[in-house]
Amino acid sequence: MRVVLRNNAIFIQGTSTTLEESWMEEFFDHHIHDTLFLDNGVLVLNNENSANQKEEFLENLSECYAKANDLSSPFYRRSLKKCRTAAVRIEIPYRDNEKVSIKLYAFSSTRVAFVLSKPSPWIIRYLKQQFSSLVLSSTDTSLHVDMGSSLAKARLEKTLNRREVLHFSLNYEYDNEFMGKLYGNYRGWGFGSEAIDKMIRYYAIFELPVGAKVDDIKKRYRELAKRYHPDRVQTKGSRAINKYTEKFQLIQEAYCALRAAS
Repeated sequence: MRVVLRNNAIFIQGTSTTLEESWMEEFFDHHIHDTLFLDNGVLVLNNENSANQKEEFLENLSECYAKANDLSSPFYRRSLKKCRTAAVRIEIPYRDNEKVSIKLYAFSSTRVAFVLSKPSPWIIRYLKQQFSSLVLSSTDTSLHVDMGSSLAKARLEKTLNRREVLHFSLNYEYDNEFMGKLYGNYRGWGFGSEAIDKMIRYYAIFELPVGAKVDDIKKRYRELAKRYHPDRVQTKGSRAINKYTEKFQLIQEAYCALRAAS
């Protein structure tokens, strides 16, 4: 483990098991709605109402760090206590992603369940953070969410579009029955979750709700095509050009599919 204080933030660099320390998990459970999940770690924003939990976390962090590096714990405890208002960012090194399958069930147009193939506390925490006050109930392997608003569906579509979280690779499974219950005007984009999944991700690329109007799709397409046209980065090297070219091609692909579906 390595701890660095920089730009009014505490950077913790450790292994994937760092997140599984009991005191670390307690800290995140308390700050679940203040946490941003990154591909290679998490960022916990400061919450003035959780000062006691933050101080306890810093105590445990200083002891753990001092023990791991054979250093004087009191010195680092004093240093970290000065950072009570700092954000906490935990970064974990690259590792092969652990695959997690998540099945989605729609009990009605207003209630959806996420069911994990195996217990995964960090994926449940991630889903809780994504849906926040919309969560109705949860266990180690499932989460029930209120889908009774356009905001809830927008969050769902955004969540389904993200497949890499921490060191997990997420595979969502849903079918035409799920889409039919959740979206009453769903007309079908093909059979199986792969075809449906692709269309939902196209809408997410355009940052539009499923079933958006053709005019909205055209307007968003023009904005994105202009923003990501490869000509904009011709002077920034091959890496930037390739990145913009891939994005531009994906936008073209998404536009053709969404225009046909609408």
